[in-house]
Amino acid sequence: QLDEIDIKREQLVIAVNARQEACAEFERQAADLEPEIRAAKQGLELLRLEREQLANEAEEHARARAQIESAIQDLEQDRASGRDSITELRRTVDDLNRDIRKRESELSRIESEYSKAIKAESALRERFEVADQQRKSLLQKQGRSGQFSSKRERDTWLNGEISRLESSIEQQRAQFEATEGEQAEIQSRLASISTSMAETRARAEASVQQISEMQAREIQLREEKDVKISQRKDLWRKEARLETERSDLHEELKRAERSLGGTVDRATSEGLQALPAIRERLGLNGIHGPLFELFEVDETYRTCVEAIAGSSLFHVVVDSDETASKVLSELNRQKLGRLTFMPLNRLNPSATTYPGASDAIPMIERLVFNRRYQRAFQHVFGKTIICPSLDVGSGYARGMNLTAVTLEGDKVDRRGELMGGFVSRKGSRLEAAKSLAQIRARVQAADAQAKETLATLAVLDQEITGLHSTLQMLSARISQAGNDRSSTKQELKQLVKNEADTRVFAEGVSKSLATLKAQQRSAELELQALQSELQTPFARGITPEERQVLERLLIEVDAQASELAKLSSRRVEAESRRNVLQNELGLGLRQRLEEAQQQLEQATAENPDKNIGLRSRELAKQSKLQDDVSERLGMVHGEIEDKAREISELEEQLSAAKDSLENETRRAQKETEQLEKCLAQRNLYVQKKNEYMRNIQDLGVLPEEAFRNFNRTQIPKLAKKLHKANEKLKKFRHVNKKAFEQFSIFARQREGIQQRKQELDQSAASIEELISVLDQRKDEAIERTFKQVSKYFSDVFVKLVPAGKGALVMQRRTDQVPDGENRDDSMDGDGSSSVENYIGVSIRVSFNSKTDEGLRMQQLSGGQKSLVALALIFAIQRCDPAPFYLFDEIDANLDAVYRTAVADMIHELSRDSQFVTTTFRPEMLVHADKFYGVTFENKVSHITTITQGAAVSFIEEAQPS
Repeated sequence: QLDEIDIKREQLVIAVNARQEACAEFERQAADLEPEIRAAKQGLELLRLEREQLANEAEEHARARAQIESAIQDLEQDRASGRDSITELRRTVDDLNRDIRKRESELSRIESEYSKAIKAESALRERFEVADQQRKSLLQKQGRSGQFSSKRERDTWLNGEISRLESSIEQQRAQFEATEGEQAEIQSRLASISTSMAETRARAEASVQQISEMQAREIQLREEKDVKISQRKDLWRKEARLETERSDLHEELKRAERSLGGTVDRATSEGLQALPAIRERLGLNGIHGPLFELFEVDETYRTCVEAIAGSSLFHVVVDSDETASKVLSELNRQKLGRLTFMPLNRLNPSATTYPGASDAIPMIERLVFNRRYQRAFQHVFGKTIICPSLDVGSGYARGMNLTAVTLEGDKVDRRGELMGGFVSRKGSRLEAAKSLAQIRARVQAADAQAKETLATLAVLDQEITGLHSTLQMLSARISQAGNDRSSTKQELKQLVKNEADTRVFAEGVSKSLATLKAQQRSAELELQALQSELQTPFARGITPEERQVLERLLIEVDAQASELAKLSSRRVEAESRRNVLQNELGLGLRQRLEEAQQQLEQATAENPDKNIGLRSRELAKQSKLQDDVSERLGMVHGEIEDKAREISELEEQLSAAKDSLENETRRAQKETEQLEKCLAQRNLYVQKKNEYMRNIQDLGVLPEEAFRNFNRTQIPKLAKKLHKANEKLKKFRHVNKKAFEQFSIFARQREGIQQRKQELDQSAASIEELISVLDQRKDEAIERTFKQVSKYFSDVFVKLVPAGKGALVMQRRTDQVPDGENRDDSMDGDGSSSVENYIGVSIRVSFNSKTDEGLRMQQLSGGQKSLVALALIFAIQRCDPAPFYLFDEIDANLDAVYRTAVADMIHELSRDSQFVTTTFRPEMLVHADKFYGVTFENKVSHITTITQGAAVSFIEEAQPS
């Protein structure tokens, strides 16, 4: 019956295992489908986000395209009207040029006539003036004949007139020279104006070329900017997609961490999460990481490896016990959980001999890891072999002092203890660790890609900002060049006007020179006549010859005067015509030509064809962008439909897997119940069998004859014989029939216990040694820290109170005497006492003597206590400086001299740290670098930056009067 039940049980076990394997397979399918569904939904969300962005871009491109098309229509209309305007302006310019050439030709002819008239008039006027002067001299001589009574009287008067004329001639000559100098200056001015006009015209032409080049550069820069902006939009889309992916990955990372954390206790999970931050903060390169991160194993051996390692998977491998103590101190200080460490320098696993059989594989040979961690893996997996079954493993475990494990995770140790059972994949630690490592790698890759994208975006932003700034500067330069060109044209116009005015003025000066020359010549002729008369004898009237000359001169003068009047009339007429032509050219035609040319130039500069070409290129670019976006939008629509279909199919597969899992679980539960019933029956039969076996054992070892003789005997007869035998055995009750068997069992147990004791003694010695080393380092650290703080406290206190002294005193239990008085010694001795003997730290200070024993804190006033506390803070700051300190009215209870000392101390320490203080005392303001005032207005506090003077005034006003 027991064999039948065993056969049935084995069949049920096989069925249950098959169901469990099916459930595990469905669980695996569901577990594999869930991340696929999450990834598909994430991809769908990204596609929807991209679709929204593309729709917005398509709308922007359509709007921009409509604006460009409208602008092109306007430009085409402007071009149509502009062409007529340009044609009209060109016709006007041609007409004006033709009129100007005609007027210039006529002016040239008039100038020639005017020049000839001037020359003829000048020559005739010169002859006329000579004849007229001779006529006047003869008439005057004739009139003077009755004026004088003697030659002497006449000569005296003539000499006076000669002197007057000579003086007048000298004045006229000086005036003539001055006018000639003025004329030369005017000619120089005209030459300078001509040079300036040439330079100004060249500058105007250069400005046109410069503006054209800058406009071409502006177009190029705008195109570059548009390309950069397009690239930035692509990066923005990529950044948004990456941000969504990173968010989902971080959520997945949290789930993986929770999944892994669920396989260990909370303290270990917190410690593992805090380990990377501690490693980075302390800069410890000796932290290699948890054991599960340091090896890889084939999926076939994952279950058995996890069964052997257990919680050791989460032990942290470090290079030394010193590193472990540092991390432990940080964990305890910040209360970040608990970790177990494996210092490589303390691990000394013994050498292991493995059986050289194919059915006993050393587990450590199936692990892939760095040989620098050999000791750690030898410590955990060194005494483990992988066997096909527990029966095979039991023999190796007992015979070679090893732990044997099957691929299913069932194991037997060297003591014969069996462990195992069904192992669910769902709670696999290595699976969770592997998943966590993969997700972390994906998170790091996504973070790196996002960081790279952000860096590229930052570079693009800088380039776009630079292009924008360059365009602004270029636009300003173009505007400035236009303004300069306008001012250049205005300057040229003013130069033309100045040239015309200067020429008019030069003509007036020339006329003045001619007049002065004529006057000078007339005076010289009169002087010559007077000098000639002075040489003649005195007579009444003129001589007959002179009378004939006078008559001839009268006729010549009249004729020359008539001719001169005609020449003057022709000259005036030519001059008048010349002036009219010059005015028409200078103030009329040339000015109109310049205005027409400016209008034509402006109309040409505002070339609609050029702008239409630019706009057309922009339209083509926008059209291409719109087409690309539309094409991508269509592709995204298709991808969204495909992704939605894929998600639907995956969800159907997941639902089917869950339904199958539920069905298999229900069937497995029924078969498990049948198995439990079968096991109950088997246990009942086993109990009966054991009872029978005990009875047989009570009989002891039977000879073979007993089996032959009594095999066919009836049970009642056997019972009677048994009763008789028992009656006889009562005489031998004092004999232990199982003594030898018990001795063998106890001997094996003693051997195992002795071996365990030896191992425990070794472990205890190692632990005690580690504790001793850690205690020694702790004692040294405490004593070293106290000595530093004590020394710095004494130094700082002397600086704050020059007339006093201060010291930190370590209190010990051995220093307490029965009468309750404390006998304190500082740590200035050899420091040989144990830290466990310390019970506290006290302070002794003296404010007015360096020899007094000093006072304790309880004997000090409030201000003195504040000063001592500050001295202690400054001493600690020197030992372990912090980046900054925040002091809130620390000088409120201090006297002025101590406030000054504290302020000087803070100023001295501020070279290495930042101090932020609040105060209502002026001493703190002496060395401060920055001042802030806090005001309370409308029930709200406001903080503003103020000057040192304002801070001093604020504190003085706050002081009670």
